[in-house]
Parts: sequence; structure tokens; C-alpha cells
Amino acid sequence: MKKLSLLLGTLGGAMAGYLFSNQQLRKDLSSAKNAEAAARILGKHLQQDGKKFAVQVQDFVESDEVQKNLKKAKEYAQEKYQDARKELDKLVHQAEGMAEDTAKKAGKSAKKFAKKAAKGAQKTARRIESKVRKIM
Repeated sequence: MKKLSLLLGTLGGAMAGYLFSNQQLRKDLSSAKNAEAAARILGKHLQQDGKKFAVQVQDFVESDEVQKNLKKAKEYAQEKYQDARKELDKLVHQAEGMAEDTAKKAGKSAKKFAKKAAKGAQKTARRIESKVRKIM
């Protein structure tokens, strides 16, 4: 909801600025007979000024200075992408090493646990064997 109010406020401010800066538009709107006529007048002015604005924006974007800065921005973005990729490769390599170490430790732990379990099973088997001998 905040975004909608911000958008409406921005559009209202832009429209007010447009009205204040365009004397011919103010003159035409003041002579409009009703809201529909005012809307047509505003549409006509916006269309004419929109074309002018589009030409100016196109000239600005195609200017040497903007193209030079755009080239710099592309190079900077490429450089940052390469840096991020290197960092990611390092992290993946570290994670692989840690996973390998953890797997080795888990294998050793499992081996120790298996030995303990085997010894415990042998002890239990001996006790049961001796009890069975006593009974017989």
C-alpha cells in the first residue's frame, strides 16, 4: 500500500511540474469547457511533448559520454561478476574439502564404534556361553 501512495504522489508531483512549466497547456486548460475537453487537451499536449522527450532521451543515450560511461559500467559489472565467481569457486572448494574430512572422520568413528560393538558382543556371547555351561 505504501508503494501505491508513493507512486500516486510521484505522478501527482510530475503532473504538477508539467503544468507549471508549460504555459500553453495552462492557457488551454483554463479555456476548456468541461472535464472531457480538458482531458483531450492534456492528452494532446502529452503526446506532443512525449515525442519531443523521446527524441531528447534517444539523443542523450546515444551521446558519446553516456556510451563511454555505459562501457565502464559493463566492464565494472563484468569485473564484479568474475570476482564473485572466484569467491564462489573458493567456497565450493572449501566445502568439498570439509565434506571429505567429515566423511573420513565419520568412517573412522564408524570403525571405532563397530570395534566396540564387536567387543561388547563377544563379551556378551562369552557370558551367555558360561551361563549355558553352568546350566548343563
